[in-house]
Amino acid sequence: MRTSTRPPSFSAVASSAFETSDLNEVIREVVELMEPRAAEIGVDLRLVADESLPRISIDPEGIHRAVLNIVSNALDATAEKEGGRVEVRTKYDPQQSVACVQVLDNGVGISLEELPQLFALFSSTKGARGTGIGLPVSEKIVREHRGRIIVRSQPGEGTEFTVELPAHANHATPRERLTQDGSRSPLPPGEG
Repeated sequence: MRTSTRPPSFSAVASSAFETSDLNEVIREVVELMEPRAAEIGVDLRLVADESLPRISIDPEGIHRAVLNIVSNALDATAEKEGGRVEVRTKYDPQQSVACVQVLDNGVGISLEELPQLFALFSSTKGARGTGIGLPVSEKIVREHRGRIIVRSQPGEGTEFTVELPAHANHATPRERLTQDGSRSPLPPGEG
């Protein structure tokens, strides 16, 4: 297995508003949204949710977008494979105080040469079909949550993306937002 945890290659943009949310519900919405596409291309898309996962402070729209990009890529990677499978899992590690979203597929995998550029803006392994924006955006969103994305892949066997998010009390509160440098600041009046 090859692993990549590359830092983002572009600067952060607007700060995100956080709220205490059910991560499982956000991920369920992503899977439900992608089910018709999976059925259309003949890929088995499944969700395995860890019901012990506590509510955590996240930007639900941002996390939805980040995971949607990853699931969409996994579907693309398995679209032409007989018996294509994509499994989306949530899990909670109370010792590390981390909430995880894993997206595993049995698709084409990512080559060793492609891994270093995976999160580079406008770099795509899909040729003309890809924009090279999805994964950099996903990584930016996850970093705004003080999290990280870990990628493990075996060419010809599949890929596993793991989104790790902090699941502890000292994260931004619903009335705060993370700034570009990762510090917390109050929301302006009328927001949140």
